[in-house]
Amino acid sequence: MSKIRQHARISQTRHQTRHAVAPKQQQKLIALYQARQWDKAEALAREMTSKHPFDPFAWKSLGSVLLESGQRHSSLDVLEKALTLAPDDPELHNTMAQAMYRLGHASEAVAHLEKALEIKPAFKQARLMLIKLHNDAGEFEKALEHIAIAERDFADDDTLLSRKAHALIQLTRFGEGIRIHETIVAKYPDDPAHLSNLASAYRNVGRFEEAEAYYRKALELAPDQDKTFSNLLMSMHYNPAYSAEDLFKAHLEWDTRFQPKERKPRPRPADLSSDRRLRIGMISAGFRIHPVGQMITSALEALPREDFEIFAYTMNDMVDPLTKRMQQRADHWMSVTHLTEPQLADKLRSDRIDILLDLCGHTEGNRLRAVALEPAPLQVKWVGGLINTTGLQAMDYLISDAVETPPGVDHLYTEKLIRLPDDYICYMPRGDAPEPSALPALDNGYVTFGCFNNPSKLNEVILGKWASILHRVPDSRLFLKGMQFDSDEFAERTCQTMERLGIERHRLILEGHSKHRELLQAYNRVDIALDPWPYSGGLTTCEALLMGVPVITLPGPSFAGRHSATHLTNAGLPELVVDSWERYEALAVELASDPASLTTIRRSLRRQIKRSPVCDYKRFAKHLGIALRAIWQRYCEDKMPAALTFNKDGRAWFEGESEPVNVKIPKIASTESQPQSAAAKAAVDFDWQLQGKIIAIDNTTKLVRETGFEKLLDLNTFAVIAFDPGSRVKNPDQFKDHENLQLFPHALLGDGQPATLHACLAPEMSSTLKPLPPEQLPAERRQGAQVLTSLPINTIALDSIQGLQSLDWLILDDLSDATKILEHGEKALRDTLMVQVRVAFHPTHERQPNLSEISHWMCRNGFRFYRLNDFHHKSHLPDRDDWLQHQATELESADALFLPSHKRMAQLSAGQKIKLAFLLHTVYGVQDLTYSLLADVDPEKAELYLIAEGMVPTKASMGESLEKQTPHNLAPPADNTEDTISQDIDRLMSIH
Repeated sequence: MSKIRQHARISQTRHQTRHAVAPKQQQKLIALYQARQWDKAEALAREMTSKHPFDPFAWKSLGSVLLESGQRHSSLDVLEKALTLAPDDPELHNTMAQAMYRLGHASEAVAHLEKALEIKPAFKQARLMLIKLHNDAGEFEKALEHIAIAERDFADDDTLLSRKAHALIQLTRFGEGIRIHETIVAKYPDDPAHLSNLASAYRNVGRFEEAEAYYRKALELAPDQDKTFSNLLMSMHYNPAYSAEDLFKAHLEWDTRFQPKERKPRPRPADLSSDRRLRIGMISAGFRIHPVGQMITSALEALPREDFEIFAYTMNDMVDPLTKRMQQRADHWMSVTHLTEPQLADKLRSDRIDILLDLCGHTEGNRLRAVALEPAPLQVKWVGGLINTTGLQAMDYLISDAVETPPGVDHLYTEKLIRLPDDYICYMPRGDAPEPSALPALDNGYVTFGCFNNPSKLNEVILGKWASILHRVPDSRLFLKGMQFDSDEFAERTCQTMERLGIERHRLILEGHSKHRELLQAYNRVDIALDPWPYSGGLTTCEALLMGVPVITLPGPSFAGRHSATHLTNAGLPELVVDSWERYEALAVELASDPASLTTIRRSLRRQIKRSPVCDYKRFAKHLGIALRAIWQRYCEDKMPAALTFNKDGRAWFEGESEPVNVKIPKIASTESQPQSAAAKAAVDFDWQLQGKIIAIDNTTKLVRETGFEKLLDLNTFAVIAFDPGSRVKNPDQFKDHENLQLFPHALLGDGQPATLHACLAPEMSSTLKPLPPEQLPAERRQGAQVLTSLPINTIALDSIQGLQSLDWLILDDLSDATKILEHGEKALRDTLMVQVRVAFHPTHERQPNLSEISHWMCRNGFRFYRLNDFHHKSHLPDRDDWLQHQATELESADALFLPSHKRMAQLSAGQKIKLAFLLHTVYGVQDLTYSLLADVDPEKAELYLIAEGMVPTKASMGESLEKQTPHNLAPPADNTEDTISQDIDRLMSIH
């Protein structure tokens, strides 16, 4: 966790600023900067800051040099110092934005760019970067707003036009976007970047020949552009002209062209234990509501956290509910959009990844050049741009199944194939699907065929086959839906093609983009789905089945052409996978002529796919875990990669070996609060399956100072942010490097305004609340309440900590203004699971929290009083040394515990309930409510908890029959909030 950087404000007096850097020195520095002579430039800039410590130019120059020479973290401190000297310098804010972006902090970069443009609205560089960041985040409407402003100042700039075209195309305004790209290419016919952009725009609307021609021209001009070649490969998979062999050769050419000339040896882990916890790295642009996200999330949530430590490297800065689920499952989350290929490879090496999973391939987020640098011991291709072999010799394995890659195709893959026993993905329905309707043909009087795949997959071959079906099924309709049909030009071109094939326009239903639920609802107007060719449907096929619509498919020549085949086969519908065009057409006609069978199919398909291996995330996670363990175990045995094939029982064999793999899976003790009895441990090792850390804020180190806190940290399930305003932690250095604790001295929660710390003779009486007059205090408190000095102190409002995405447990003491903290924390506390407030029943300070006020605030804000805890009583007996028994009866203080209201409790996700159960059990020793929460999630898991606690008799068979459970809808918190929280606190504190 990052620590607070203390910044002293520098007052700029006339005396301080009269010695500025001489213009001649400035010019020399600029010349060195432009020549990229970083060592000399840095030395000169440091000399400037030494001689002219109050000149913003000196600090700005040093920060810029450090940034451009790759010293990004060091540049931040320097640039922040420059900002204290020149807070209204737009160029400085722009440079700060560049630094933030390169460090992966896109939101902070946006804030600095907005500030720069507020000061200087016509600042071209800042405006262009802000447009890029909005495009990167999927905020295309915002990007267009800034483009409209920019067009008043530099309308003809090709970068501006290119970013405008990108935003328009993403908003399905294809015609406008393509025309802009064409205009740019006409102006810059030899610019490879613009040629490639136009090619991609053509590919989006199915103009494959034109797209490929422009990609190839771009590669002639810039043969080192790997992304352009990857785009060409992608386009080739849509084009029915290519065979499997053609595609394989093209992929091999990528590797020949772009494999690194020099690379470091692959890292070799020091610990080659086959059964240790594995560090799994995943690179993807699809950690969101995206085909990748919907095909991996539930399975990854079910991977045992104690077995697999997941490092998620995102190539897309969009954030949606599925992103948050992925963040919560990942043990480490970081954006790497700003890293170059070598930098990403170095990052993977420094993170000591054991197995790297590439989830981009040759498509969005492509980082294959980083993979080609071989930064991990084992490198594996999985879903995400998984259209074919990657072609990389550096890729060891490819995760598939026996339908996607049937026997006899291994020679068309550079990777060794891992054939899972079922589907190569695990489909997770999003939960917003409407109920399937009755068969629409019964009301319409005609059959409606449909295809909701990306219309880029349409071509004259498949349209010809569909036209033939329509001719054979009188009065039938063809319903095509996709964002390209928002373009009148694209829709018109499709209509003209079908008219040439003899299909009248009235038989076509063409619809553009719609929200997801509306898209699914549209299936209630489709009787039979037709899969495209040669690039088949993936997620689209699963969604059709979910809505009760059967899909007919003919596998294509590549991996991309067999997605539907594997989903249908594993959903129990192999009869819908055909082996010829004749059978494709015949099956469509047969189904169309049998409404009774279609009705039966429609009623049962949703249940069938949900109960099939296609959606069985626990089964999939088990097999994925075995596969990862098996290839790691083979690596530890110094054996070369070999194809791995599962049978339906889940046993796996490496090619050339007669015996199945005996995978060694680690058995790591569960995280628990108190020692179990020997009998309970013998009965069952209860596995919490807690996913993600519990984020706690401890306002005045009450928790940190308690006996056993270090053991709590060592559980590795709590991430604690603690404020120590009175320096009451005796040895803070003991926590200096602890990754689960951020300790902030001389600061505390409040309203965000400066406050005064009253330092008292008794340290435990020191407070931002003023002690009561002596006559109002008990005699034993009067001397300790004497104020020695008053010190200024920074306070931080909970709602101002923008990076605080999750706060599970808030701990407040009785020596802070708890009401003020709560009133400035309503937003942050909206989803909090536990608030603990120390209440003084014998007040010692002004405005000390009382139970009535706190309870009133809690009631108004979605909490309920649960109980009092940690009582401290006062005795009225005299102070003597000979007491055999000593009674204390008057309650002086206690912790008031507040939980979500009953309404909020019912709305908690399964993940939140498990976290709250773990917190109650571990910290407070609560068993009854812990059981109740677990039972809401999984009654069998709750029963195991009772057995583990020795509360009910052991059921011997239970421990053998029940596997570890991970609730499907578990939504664990993201560990990555910690650095963001620290940085935001830094920023807030530096204000005062």
